Amino acid sequence: MTSLLAAVANILLATSVTGPVGSSVDPSVVPSSIERFRGVARSKDGAVAYVETHEVRLSGGRVTSAETRYSRADGRAIARLVSEYAPGSFAPDYEFQDLRTGAREAVRRAGDATIRLVDGDRAKVLPLPEDLPLVAGQGLDRYAREHLEQLAGGEVLRVSLALPGRLDAFGFQLRGERIENGRIRVRFEPSSFLLRLLAPSLEGEYDPATRRLVRYVGVSNVADEDGSPQQVEISYSYPEPSSS
Repeated sequence: MTSLLAAVANILLATSVTGPVGSSVDPSVVPSSIERFRGVARSKDGAVAYVETHEVRLSGGRVTSAETRYSRADGRAIARLVSEYAPGSFAPDYEFQDLRTGAREAVRRAGDATIRLVDGDRAKVLPLPEDLPLVAGQGLDRYAREHLEQLAGGEVLRVSLALPGRLDAFGFQLRGERIENGRIRVRFEPSSFLLRLLAPSLEGEYDPATRRLVRYVGVSNVADEDGSPQQVEISYSYPEPSSS
């Protein structure tokens, strides 16, 4: 069950961008920009497990692409993730590669009615769900941030989450609450009651003013050096975006 949550973490921790996926803003009014920020992941003993470096490109106020690089504390590269956003979609195309092992996972939209999941040499095409919104990649974080008010008010939101590492989509739910520091804590967990009994949830804390993910606690999307899942706490820092 931990491996399933690690696959979810690979989606949630891909990046936390600030601009809308789809926007009616006139591109001639809002200039293109690049947002850079970083996350520091620490293990249970407080040591730095790895560092995330994010670069997000926006055009006309809309997120168009993002790249995340993962490195050890000494700067050596661990992994890389590249995402491409379509307007209004919570299931962007993305590819995650572990540079240590060559392992690769990817999601690609395959027409208007299907999605293609890739795990190494394996691949599977799935039909889009009819009863739940489909999310994949950074779409899980996007979905949470676009529904923060409902989550803070106690509403439980359910989605179909595409996990390329499992070549399948699973029912997941999001629960939220306001906490003492003013942030909104969101819990990500399987919709299945039996699966929830077998696995701890993943938790993210969001700043309601900026809708950014500022803290994460749970299993990491990056395996430790022996290939095992690792539990981490990640703190994110965001400088002001720069115009390009």
